Amino acid sequence: MRKRKILLLIPLALLLFSGIYLLAHKLQTKEDTSIPNIAKQTEEHIPEPEPPPIPIEQQILAKMSIEEKVGQLFIFGIEGNITIDPQNKEFLSNTKPGGIVLFSKNITNENQLKNLITEIQSTNPTIPPFISIDQEGGVVSRLKWNETLTKSQPSISSPQQAYELAKSRGEILKNLGINMNLAPVAEITQKPSSFIYQRTYRGSMEDVVQKVIASSKGYTDAEVLAVLKHFPGHGDTNTDPHKRLPSINITEEQWNSHIEPFSKAIQSGHINALMTGHILFPNISAEPTTISTEIITNRLINGLGYKGLIISDDMEMNALKGVDTPSNLAKRAIASGVDMLIYVKYTNDDRYSQRVAYNSILNEVKEGRMNIDEQVLKILRTKLKYKVLPE
Repeated sequence: MRKRKILLLIPLALLLFSGIYLLAHKLQTKEDTSIPNIAKQTEEHIPEPEPPPIPIEQQILAKMSIEEKVGQLFIFGIEGNITIDPQNKEFLSNTKPGGIVLFSKNITNENQLKNLITEIQSTNPTIPPFISIDQEGGVVSRLKWNETLTKSQPSISSPQQAYELAKSRGEILKNLGINMNLAPVAEITQKPSSFIYQRTYRGSMEDVVQKVIASSKGYTDAEVLAVLKHFPGHGDTNTDPHKRLPSINITEEQWNSHIEPFSKAIQSGHINALMTGHILFPNISAEPTTISTEIITNRLINGLGYKGLIISDDMEMNALKGVDTPSNLAKRAIASGVDMLIYVKYTNDDRYSQRVAYNSILNEVKEGRMNIDEQVLKILRTKLKYKVLPE
C-alpha cells in the first residue's frame, strides 16, 4: 500500500517540477525580450530638443520691406508745431524714419507737444520712431519750463547729482512722449575757449567719466535712451562744426588719452548709444570721423568692443560741406559703421538732404551693394529694450 502511494506521487512530483521549470523559462524569456523593448520604447520617446526661439527683432526684420529697413537708418527733423506740415507728414508716412528730432520751433507747451508727438507716431504705428531732443541743460535746452530741464552740465557737482537730475529729467521727457535724449556731453576740456566748454562736466577725468556714467544710468532708469556725444571728442578745439570742420592734430600716441571719457564710459557697460562728431583727426584718418571706417569700425566697434547704437551728428552741418556730395556722405557714413543719420531740415524740394540721403541708401540696398540688416537689427533691439517698440 505504501509502495503504491509512492508510485502515485512520482508523476505528481514530475508534473510539479516541469510546471515550475516552464514557468521559470517563460519568465526568463519575457525578461530577456522586455529589456530591448523598453530600450526601444525609451529611444522612441526621447523628445527632440526644441530650437531656440527666434529673437523678436529678427521676426520683425523678416516682415519689413526694403523701404522700411532703410527708413530705420534715419532721424529726421520736421516742420510743424500744432500739427505736422501736410507734405512733411506724407514724407514721414512714406519713408518711415527710425527717429524724429524735435527743436524749439516744434514746441509751444506740454499739451501741444504731446499732441504733436502722437501725430508723429501715427505715421508709423507698426515700428514707432524714436522721439529725440537735445536736452543737455544750460545753453542747449529745447525745453525751458523748469530748472530740472535747464540745469547745465558744468553746474553738476557729483555723480549722484548727475544721476538724480538725469532720472528726474528723463521722467519728464518720457511723460511727454520723448524716449531719446541727445545727451550727455561726454567730452572733457579745461579751456574756456573750447567750442564745447560751456556744455561739459567739470573736474578731473575720473570725475567727468563718473558723471557721464551716472547720467546715462539716470536716463535709462527713466526708460529714455541717453546718447553720449560727440565721439571721439572736440577736446580743446575752438572750431564749431556748425560753421566748419574742426581738425585736431593729436598723434597716435595721444589717441587713447583723447578718447578716455568715451572708452571708460563704454567699459562700464551702461552706454547704449553715442553720437559721432564731425571732426577730422589727420594723423589718425584722412576722413572726418562720421565717414571714417578707421575710426568708427576699427577703433570704436572693434577696438573698444562697443556694441551700442552709433548716431551721426546733423549730416548737413558746414563741417561736412565740400567733403563730398550729400548722397555720397550718407553712403560713406553707413559704410563706415554708423547706424543712424540725423538730417534736421525738411523741405518739399531737395534743397536739404533728407529725401536725397534716403533715396541714396535705398538705391544701394536695392542694387545689392549694401546690406543694412545688422544695423536695422541693432536699432530694433534698442527700441525693444527701451520699450519704444512693444514686444
